[in-house]
Amino acid sequence: MSDDLIRNALETICALANAYLENLDRRDDAWVSLTSLVDHGGALNQGARDKIIMCVYNITRETTISTYQPTLSSGRNMDPAAALAIVCPPLFIDIHLMFMANFTEKNYGDGLAALSRLIAYFQQTPYYDAANAPMLAHAFDKLTLEFENLSPVDVNYVMSMLGTRYLPSAFYKLRMIPFASTAMQGRAYAVGGTGMAEGRS
Repeated sequence: MSDDLIRNALETICALANAYLENLDRRDDAWVSLTSLVDHGGALNQGARDKIIMCVYNITRETTISTYQPTLSSGRNMDPAAALAIVCPPLFIDIHLMFMANFTEKNYGDGLAALSRLIAYFQQTPYYDAANAPMLAHAFDKLTLEFENLSPVDVNYVMSMLGTRYLPSAFYKLRMIPFASTAMQGRAYAVGGTGMAEGRS
C-alpha cells in the first residue's frame, strides 16, 4: 500500500544498519533507533539514550514524470498505436534524515565510533533495491541515500526544530519514494497512432 512506503523504507534501512553495526560490535540493545528525540511535551526520550537516533527532519518533492502510461489489455501490452491511459503524474518524494549519536558523558566516544561505522556502511551501500534489501515494498525500484552537507547555521536550526542541543550527527537524503495512482483520467494516442487524442474524461 502506498501509505506504508515511508515507514517501510525507513524501517528497512534502520534494520539493515543495525545488522551491520551488530556484526561489528555486539550489544544487548539496538545501535540505531527510528524514533523521536523528544515527546510532544518537550521531554527527552529516555529510550533513545546511548543510541544512534534516526529521525526525519524534512520531506520534499523530487520530480514528476510523464502523465501518459500505456494501458494493458488481457495482461499484454497493447499495440503502440493504441490508446494510452492518462493518469495523475507520479509524485516522488525525498526524506531528509538525521542520524544523531545520542551518547553523552563517558559514552560519548562510543557514539562517535558508532556514527563513524554507520557512515562507512552508507558509503559502501549507497542504494537499496530488491537484491540487497528484500524487505522493501514492491513499489520501490531503487532508493538512494546521499550524504547532505548542512552549514552550522542549518544544523543549529534543525536541532532547535527537533527540540535538542547539538550532538554529533550525519544528515542524509533518501531519494525517490514513489506515490503513484493507477486511476485513469482520460485517454490519448501515441504519435503515429490512429485517430486524434481524446479529451480528458
